[in-house]
Amino acid sequence: MRPLLEEFGPPRRSYHSEYPFWYLQNDGLWEVTGVSAARVREGKTSQPTKTELVRVGAEGGLTLPAWRLLKEDSGLVREVAETLLEVHFAETMHDDLLHAVGLERVEIVTRRRRDPRFRDAVLIAYGYRCAFCGFDARLQHAPVGIEAAHIRWHQARGPDVVPNGLSLCALHHKLFDRGALTLAASGHIAVSPLVNGGSATDRWVVDLDGGEAEVPRSSAHHPDPAFLAWHRREVFRAG
Repeated sequence: MRPLLEEFGPPRRSYHSEYPFWYLQNDGLWEVTGVSAARVREGKTSQPTKTELVRVGAEGGLTLPAWRLLKEDSGLVREVAETLLEVHFAETMHDDLLHAVGLERVEIVTRRRRDPRFRDAVLIAYGYRCAFCGFDARLQHAPVGIEAAHIRWHQARGPDVVPNGLSLCALHHKLFDRGALTLAASGHIAVSPLVNGGSATDRWVVDLDGGEAEVPRSSAHHPDPAFLAWHRREVFRAG
């Protein structure tokens, strides 16, 4: 659980994999056994520490009825996976998450609930160019590889409005959603110190650090500072 929290969860100074292990019991689908002799920590929380759970050999898993439902109905597995992804994670992260938990062969049919006007409005405002690198390829008259990215994710109650959007190429959209890139309050691009790779990574990612992102001509369409602050706090990997 810890590697998943570190890779896909909000950036934190410390990660507590024991929290989901313990608190998932509250939904009635998960149970933890072997904890009768565990000492509970003092303070606001009422669960044992990770060290204590390991000491007593605690085990966790789905309740028997829940396990049987998922075992017998592969369609339910797809529905649960789809719901969790749609509710909690940006769409560019879905394939990586499925692979990380061993569900890459589960066919997920994404239920889109976005405002269909959002994409067009964002791309028009930015002139169909990536705000980070200027990529603006077209196949005949159709733009290719340019996407409208939410700054504050749709899953985090981010609205479908241009000030909550950026026009990004497919590469920088995914890097933005994964926290490799963000925008500082000054409007300059910030690259996570955790990004590493070869010369191509330097050219297409690392060298963007400190550069000024392109913004729409209309100030009414500029990225909203509140949405950018959310992205820096909840998504960007500051190191």
